[in-house]
Amino acid sequence: NDDPSHDGADQFFQWMAVDPVDGAAYVVFYDRRGDPKNRQQVVALARSTDGGRTFQNYAWMNQPFDAQGVFIGDYNGIAALNGRVYGVWTQKPENKSSRDTVIQIGVADFSTEKLSSAPSQPSRSARTGRK
Repeated sequence: NDDPSHDGADQFFQWMAVDPVDGAAYVVFYDRRGDPKNRQQVVALARSTDGGRTFQNYAWMNQPFDAQGVFIGDYNGIAALNGRVYGVWTQKPENKSSRDTVIQIGVADFSTEKLSSAPSQPSRSARTGRK
């Protein structure tokens, strides 16, 4: 991501894929830089088209969640082919006090600049704190 080093915000459980058609690199990760208390996270997607020198950040979901007390990250993954990116991640549903988690699936189509996830709707404007 493009955060300054040691800014106190966690980004973690990253997974990476490189599109074999166009060479773009993609990283999906949990991102807490939108929460000053460093507890709530969103799932972010970063994209590089210059060999990893720079990355553009996208928010793959628009509602942060607190995953305290649940296991996340074990079932995350990403794949990319021909400008389409497929991400899978674990999150804790809102208003759940138990250890329940859900598996989310996101699709990003960079030929049309469209991101989507199910069941929530993502936002390209980054809740990641960056534009």
